[in-house]
Amino acid sequence: MKKLAVLGAAVLALSCGSAFGQSGEISIPGLGSGKGSMGSDVTNSTITVANNKASDITVGGGSLGITGLGSVSMAGVANVNSVNITGSRVKDSTISVTGNEATGVRAIGGVANVNSVNIN
Repeated sequence: MKKLAVLGAAVLALSCGSAFGQSGEISIPGLGSGKGSMGSDVTNSTITVANNKASDITVGGGSLGITGLGSVSMAGVANVNSVNITGSRVKDSTISVTGNEATGVRAIGGVANVNSVNIN
């Protein structure tokens, strides 16, 4: 039964990458975890984020664990006027983030990427 649950978690994590924006992760306490990323290639492309305005943005996240019972984790990420590429390769491309404004951005236990380019 334990092997079946771990296999099911791994299949779910690896097969639903597109539902998680090309990457996903699942963890079942005491049984196992898995993650997957479909990824893509960005080649000879131009990505532009220009002249946008954003205000009053709050993102929250954090984790809670109870010994012996498990834990809960919630990732809070706000990409404000940003380009965020995860699990992909970028080659011979131009990425620009210009003329954007952001005010009142708050990250409480989370991450705020503001007027930025993030390639992971």
